[in-house]
Amino acid sequence: MNSTQEVGVTNMENEMVDGMVGPTLDLALIGQALTVQHVRAPHAAPEWARWLDEIGFIVGEQVMLMARGLPGGDPLVVRIGQSTFALRRAEAACIGVVSLDKVKVNAEEYQT
Repeated sequence: MNSTQEVGVTNMENEMVDGMVGPTLDLALIGQALTVQHVRAPHAAPEWARWLDEIGFIVGEQVMLMARGLPGGDPLVVRIGQSTFALRRAEAACIGVVSLDKVKVNAEEYQT
């Protein structure tokens, strides 16, 4: 797969990214509704987790990848709530996500 191809988050459930299992925001499809599942900073940049939290990337928040920069897909334009940010792919890779559709299905299962 080349760097310009996009991978759907719902198809990446067992994908390993920087030692973490599961889909991350840097691999999301443009326009896909997602929910933040976790934020984990790399060992080389532990301050990223706090910074991402401060700007709104907290568990349960809805997030959407709006666009990718050219060439190479960096930076990423990401919307969380009413705010829009440019994140480097390495920063977006710290944000574990799950499809909003999957979250709704799981919530409905608990209600029945």
